[in-house]
Amino acid sequence: MRRAIGFGLGDTDATIVALAGFLLRGGFLVVLLPIVVLPSVIGLAGATGVDAFGIDGHPTAWLFEIAAVVAVVAAAYLILAFVVGSLVDIMLIGAAIDPDAGTAPRTRSLPGLGLVTDLAVIRAICAAPLGPALYWAGVQIYSSAYDELTTPTNLVTPLAVRVVQGAAPAFVVLVLTWLVSEVFGATVIRRMVLLDTGITRSFAGAMVQLIRRPVSTAATAVVSYGVSAAAIGLALVASAVAFDWCRVAARTSQSIAVTIDLGPLNTTRDFRPVVFLFMAAALCISWIAALAISGVTSAWRSAALTGETLAAEPTVDIEAAAQRCGLLDQEPHRSGD
Repeated sequence: MRRAIGFGLGDTDATIVALAGFLLRGGFLVVLLPIVVLPSVIGLAGATGVDAFGIDGHPTAWLFEIAAVVAVVAAAYLILAFVVGSLVDIMLIGAAIDPDAGTAPRTRSLPGLGLVTDLAVIRAICAAPLGPALYWAGVQIYSSAYDELTTPTNLVTPLAVRVVQGAAPAFVVLVLTWLVSEVFGATVIRRMVLLDTGITRSFAGAMVQLIRRPVSTAATAVVSYGVSAAAIGLALVASAVAFDWCRVAARTSQSIAVTIDLGPLNTTRDFRPVVFLFMAAALCISWIAALAISGVTSAWRSAALTGETLAAEPTVDIEAAAQRCGLLDQEPHRSGD
């Protein structure tokens, strides 16, 4: 774990690549969440009008067409994420096992197309359990949201918080399913890259590894993912607070001093522009910090899981694995190649 932390903090190239992989695999939704204002039910109804549902309450053909387009776009995005994410995995694994990574720039060839395709297939297989989990959790979340919209439990707590509280088991199951599939998939991928055992044997070997080293694997996953979630969460909370203050300073109809009840200062000039500029700067800093932390922790998690696989298989041929990752070239490059 210590070596993994050093890798995450010391290899800038790996951190940038890890950040790209994190954002492509859905991390962009996480970093945008604090600064996105979700539309209200009335707003959604006004945007769709009578196109989504007919006067009889049944879905219209337009709604099915939109759903089909969304499904096609989502499928294309998942394929892109699996393929590019596989390239990111190979680069991070190679950087973690390369003792000279980051010491000197050199030309590196791309990994084989077959390896990239196999890793994309592995990612797709490991992501399959998320489908049923999303369906089940979606039903629970929909029921909770419908109940809060029709018969709200209270009007003080924000709607999103009440929905999460009402469907807490669904969110827990969804997170646990994602975490297990992510860790298992990462283990399969690392065995595929490091041992070149093929898809079937990599799955079997990963299962045996998790059974033989449950405590070590669980500790690696809990520490790396837990610390990552806490660090990124703090930065995102700071972004959300700064964004809310920007909205307060920009939209309030009275002096900011009156809004926050500063007593004698209420008679002073309106200093909302100063507050807005200050909080806008804080928002930029916290959001950039969230991106930087995301890249560092993503590289750290990758190196930690790679180290766990190497500990389970100490006889790995590092040079052969580096060759598969495109770190070693068969022939030296000449000027102009």
